[in-house]
This record gives sequence, C-alpha cells and structure tokens, in this order.
Amino acid sequence: MKNLLFGAALLAALATTAVASAQTTPMPAPDPTAVPLTPEQQAQRATDAKAAYEAQKQQSSNSDQAARDTRNQLKANANQQADLKQQLRDQRTQEKAQKAQLKEQRTAAAEAKKQERVARDMAKAEKKRAKEMK
Repeated sequence: MKNLLFGAALLAALATTAVASAQTTPMPAPDPTAVPLTPEQQAQRATDAKAAYEAQKQQSSNSDQAARDTRNQLKANANQQADLKQQLRDQRTQEKAQKAQLKEQRTAAAEAKKQERVARDMAKAEKKRAKEMK
C-alpha cells in the first residue's frame, strides 16, 4: 500500500515536472503543503476546464452570430427603406406626368372649343351674308 501511494506520488511529480518543462513560462513553485491530485482529480479538472472553454467558445460564437444577424437586419431595413423611397419618387414622377397630361387634355379641349366657336361664328356670318345677298 505504501509502495502504491509512493508510486502515485512519484508519477504525479514526474507529470508535474514534464508539464512544467513543456510550458514556455516557468511554473510557480509548488506549495509544499498542498496535497498532490489524484489522476481522477486531474482528469476531472481537465474535463471542467475543457467544458468551461467550450461554454465560453459557444457564448462567443453566439454573440458573434447575434452581431452578424443584427447587422444583416439593419442592412435589410436600410435597403427596404431605400426601395420604398425610390417607389415614392417613381410614384411622384408618374403623378406629375399624369397631371401634365391632364393639363394638355384640358388645353386641347379648350382650344377645340374655341375653334368650334370660331367655326360657328363663321357659319353664322356666312349664313347672314348669304341672306343679305338674296
């Protein structure tokens, strides 16, 4: 039993030394009062750290996606507003053209009425002249 505990402690010390030498920054000196972690505890810490990392990564991804969605929605709204403004300009242009066409029709009708009146007056004058000649 003592050999097993001693072997586990030696294995933990070797693992700690290997991890410390693999890092680019030196590890702080281990606390001599700290109890070495068992492999299960180390595995649990690694699992917890990985889960925390994944959760943070997912949250960051969700935040980025929300920002993209908002930006796309704003662009879509701006495009829709620009389209509506263009439709309004086109509608106003059509209304102006219709108004000008109506004005031309009224002017043409008034001119036709004047010509009709002149023709009637000429017909009356011709009729009167013809009576006078009799």
